[in-house]
Order: sequence, then C-alpha cells, then structure tokens
Amino acid sequence: MTFDPWYAVLLAGLVVPVLLLVGGSRDVLAYVAAYFFLFGFGPVVSYLLGGSIYFGTNTALIGRAAVGLLLAFAGVLAGGLLVRQRAGLGGPSVTHRFPLLPVVLVALSLYATTVLVLGGTGFLAGTKIDRIGVAGPGHYDYLLFEMFACALYFMADGSSAGRFTYRLNLVVYIAYCLSTGERDFVFVLFSIILHRELARGGSFAKPVGYGIALLLGATLIFSLRGGGPTGTTQVLNQGSVLFVDTWVMTHVPAVDPFTHGATYWHAVLNLVPGRAQPPLAQWLVDRYAPGSASGYGFSLTGEAYLNYGFWGIPVLFAGLTVAHRLLINRIDRAPVYAYGSVLFTVAWMYGFRGESAGLLKTCVYGLVFYGVLRLVTVRVTVRVPAGGDEEVARECVSS
Repeated sequence: MTFDPWYAVLLAGLVVPVLLLVGGSRDVLAYVAAYFFLFGFGPVVSYLLGGSIYFGTNTALIGRAAVGLLLAFAGVLAGGLLVRQRAGLGGPSVTHRFPLLPVVLVALSLYATTVLVLGGTGFLAGTKIDRIGVAGPGHYDYLLFEMFACALYFMADGSSAGRFTYRLNLVVYIAYCLSTGERDFVFVLFSIILHRELARGGSFAKPVGYGIALLLGATLIFSLRGGGPTGTTQVLNQGSVLFVDTWVMTHVPAVDPFTHGATYWHAVLNLVPGRAQPPLAQWLVDRYAPGSASGYGFSLTGEAYLNYGFWGIPVLFAGLTVAHRLLINRIDRAPVYAYGSVLFTVAWMYGFRGESAGLLKTCVYGLVFYGVLRLVTVRVTVRVPAGGDEEVARECVSS
C-alpha cells in the first residue's frame, strides 16, 4: 500500500480541534487524543522532517503504519461524537469516607521510601534496567498499586487524613519514579489534573500548561536514562509505537497469520490466577531480539492489526472511547465512577504503548482494589432539623 504519511498526520491532527469545536474546551477526550497524537504520530513527523526515529523501525511501512494510526483516530472521533461529554460536570459529592484509604497510602509510602533508602546511590547511576534491578522484584507491582492509589483522588478528599496521606504518597511515588527512570507518574498526573479541573469547573488552560510541562519532563527523563540528547527530535520520539506497528505489519500476515481475537482472549485468561499468558511485549522481544534484556513495549494499534488487520483498529478505539465517555459522564454520580474514570484514563494512556492485557488487568484489579476499600466505609448523611441549621451526622455502614 502506497500512502503519503503526511495525509494521515494532517487528517488525524484535525480530530483534536473537531472534538474541541463540538464538545467545547472542557472536553477531556480532546486532550487525551492530543496525547495519542504526540506518541503515535510524533515519530512519523520526525521521520518526515528528516529527524531520527526509533532504531529498527521499518521505514518502508511508515505510510502503512500511519494509516493504522489514522484509523485509530477515526475510531476515537466516531466514539466521541456518538457519546458526548455531559455539560456542567462536577466532582462527586462526598457521601462516604474510606478509613482504610490512609492506611493503604501510608503503607505504599513506607514501601517506596524503604526501597529508596536501601537502594541508596544505586539509583544515581546506570541504565533504567539497572535501577529497576536495584528496586527489587516488587517494582512493577508497586507501580500498578500506585495507579490504583492515585486514582483515589476524589475519595481522599473526604477527610483531612485522606488528603494528607494522598499528597504524601504522591510525592513519594514521583520521587520513586524519578529514581528508577520510570515515566508512569506523567500519565497519572495528567489524568488527575484533567479530572480536577473538570470537577472544579475551571479553565482548561492549566491542564494544557501542565501537560506541556509534563511532556518536557518526560523527555528529560527519557534523555537521562540513555535516550540521547533533548530537543525537538526527542520530544517527537516518545515511545516506540511506530516501531511496533511497522514490525507487526512486516510479519503479519506475511510470516504469522492474523490471530482473530486470540490476544484479547489471552488478556481475559491473564486475570485468572495460574493462567498467565506470555505478553505480546515478550513475544516481540523473542522474535526481534531473542535473549535481549531490553523491552520495546507494544501498542494497541499493533495488537488490533495483529488480530483483525486494519478494520480492527477503529472498532477497538471506538469501543475504548465510548467506555471512557460513559465513565466520565458519571463522575458526579458516585465515587466509584470518579475513581473508574481517573483510572481508565491512566490505563488507556499507558496502554496506548502497551497491550490489552495490561489495560484490562489495571481496570479489573483496580476495581477489586476499590471494592476492598469500600468494604468498610463511613457514610456521611446530611440532616436538616426543622427550623435549625444543617447538621452533619456520620454513621458507620458496611457495603
């Protein structure tokens, strides 16, 4: 297939302003789509402008990969127009307090602090892989639990203890990520900022400014962990989506057949203890660089193509967009929706450079995590005595 990648860049680039034009400047999906545009089309633009791109990218298939990315944006636009963001969305009313929340946040803070203290100067040098080795075997489990914990932003606001421990944990989490060369906190902070401003009814100029700052910070982290010098080329080369997509399109279906949904079924099986399936990221490493200790991640667009070819890409992204919209349109109705919206936004942004197994695991396990915290709650009820002022009464309930 011969296709000028510039057409894909320009057409996909129109999706963000269309969403803003239709949904207004407070449309969260538009800002998430802008993130996808940078991480998806950034390397394409860098290549077209004569800059460097991720090593191993099949440049002969960049046009084909750009078509796949364009179809993903078509799916986002279709889903976003089908289900609009509600006008006048606010934050959830604090009807419950979570006594277990401060305990969990303190435990996470203590764990990360202990790792950082024991690791000491081991976090000051070496590659990202070296630093993760210093962090120990609990590294990725900790990062996953932090996604759950940070998504409790609205729930933590229900008490002074919750607010304090949430902020403390967030600071320790960021310090941990910086020490290990991880950029996960960038997606977490961006999701929190978007939801906070949406709930407050404030201007989204702040999220845009924060987003640019987070982008520059992510670029700096990538450079410091061995990604090369900073600059425009580095900003455009965040992630390896283009490399993954061109590699998959090189081998499927020429070498390997379409899997017809097998990887999505494996993602479900991964949720069952003892039924772990090899991740696609490892499948890629085993075929591209057997025995390598490095990882290249994967991509949702590459996985959709691996399963069903081009037509699977817009269907997947339209479905994910609808799920995102349904959650965010309910953030003011119950704490679980506010939690789910923050977490899903993080998981989707993170999963864009990953695979469905990770996205599904984050959402399902995150819901279980929330359920455990919800087992013991303190319900806040408001009673207004006749002729008296508003009185707040608290009673313990079990859910």
